[in-house]
This record gives sequence, structure tokens and C-alpha cells, in this order.
Amino acid sequence: MTTDGAASGVRDTGEVLLSCVDVGKSYGGVRAVRDVSLEVRAGEIVGLVGPNGAGKTTLVDVITGQQQANTGDIRIGAIEMTGSPSRRARLAGFSRTFQHPQLALDMTVRENILIGGVGERFGSPWRIFGQAVAGAFHPGTKALDRRIAELANDLGIHGLHREVADLTLGEQRMVEVARALLRRPRVLLLDEPFAGGDPRGVSGMTNALSRIVEQGCAVLVVDHNVDIVASLVDRLVLMDQGAVAFQGTPAQALASAQMRAVYFGGTAG
Repeated sequence: MTTDGAASGVRDTGEVLLSCVDVGKSYGGVRAVRDVSLEVRAGEIVGLVGPNGAGKTTLVDVITGQQQANTGDIRIGAIEMTGSPSRRARLAGFSRTFQHPQLALDMTVRENILIGGVGERFGSPWRIFGQAVAGAFHPGTKALDRRIAELANDLGIHGLHREVADLTLGEQRMVEVARALLRRPRVLLLDEPFAGGDPRGVSGMTNALSRIVEQGCAVLVVDHNVDIVASLVDRLVLMDQGAVAFQGTPAQALASAQMRAVYFGGTAG
């Protein structure tokens, strides 16, 4: 089900920055993602919810290039998404986080976030890793350091020189979000950003996301916590068994027969 923005009460937003049309992904005879169509506009936060195994993370992996779609069309703005994750990020200006944080545990918080600056000040990830280990950062990182300090403050991250291995899971997720935001992406995809977070962390992330959408970023949030996601987003997309079961405003989605059927075992009518 798709709703019209003007009719549904969704606030007016900008151009479509992320578009998926009839996207499908199969593993052998298993269809993990089935003909999914959705869009996210500039200045909009869309929540992608559904039970375990619904296909949410697989869809994000397909969008970002960790997995290759079997069918359908994916675009960031006017750019068709093909090729590797690094190529897609470079051409389209998106950032993502992962269901299980992808961080260098023996590096500091600052060093992990700074890696998000690859492509702005450094030629390759290998170069920035080498400089991180050697402590010989280019003078151009001063601007990035100021940005890191701002993000850390926004997200409630304390102790930039702590090793990531010493952080809680919720704190590690915040570091990964900060790294994703460092590049000021046009499209941000967050996979389970609230899992393991405390109320302060949730508040910090909510505030940071509110600011980034004010700057025109499009945000797709995947999370199991429907209550938190519903309080944050403009629209909810419900996935079940690899397909979109419902799209609409949070109020419409929470009141829908499809949501009751998926989460409480009722019938969709």
C-alpha cells in the first residue's frame, strides 16, 4: 500500500534521493527481497520495520552494494546504483551503518570516526589507517577534528581517545553513526542504530538526525524498536517475508491491519 504525501499529512520534502523500484534478491530458491519499491526524499526520515527475517538488512545490503540485486532499479538521485559499495558511495554520496558495527576495535574513537573522512582528505583507506597508527595525521584533518568534536557532542560520545574495544555496544553504534555522518552524506542508511543504546544515546541520535535532515539529507532507518522509529520518522515501511506489506505515516502504519498481522498474529483483512 502506498499513500499520497499531501493526503497523508507527511510534511513537504524535497526531491527523491533514494529510489527502489521492484527490487528483488534471491539466494537459490529463496526470495529474500521480493519486488520492493520505496523512496526517500531530501529532508525526510523513513523507517523500515518488520520482524526478523523480513528482508530489511538484505535490502540495505542490496542498495549499498554489499549484495547484488537480481531484479529492479536502485537510484540515488539520478544515478543508477551499480558496482561496488565504495563506487556507489563515491558517485552517489551515501553513508551507512551496519547491524553489527564495523569498527577497528584496537583504534581510538577519534581514529574510527576519522576514517569516515576517506575521500575528502586522503587517497585511500590504507593511507588513513597507516597515518592513524603512526599518529602522523595531515594538517588538513584539523577541520575534520572540529567536525568530529561536533558530532561527538551531538551524539553524546565521550572520550575520543578511548579504544573502541572498551566501549559498550550502544557506544560503538554511536561511533559508527558519527563516522557515517562525517562525510555529510546526501543519503544515510542506518541499520539497527538504537539497539543496545541507553536513553541518552537515543536522544542524542534523534537530535543529530533531526539536524541532518534539516540540511537536506535523506535518511532510511532500519530498527526493531517500532516505538522509537515511529516517534522519529515521517513515514513507515513495513516489510514481511521479503515484501512491502504497508507504507504510510507512523499513525497509519501502527493502526493498520497489516501491522497487527505481522506483529501480533492477527489477519490483514
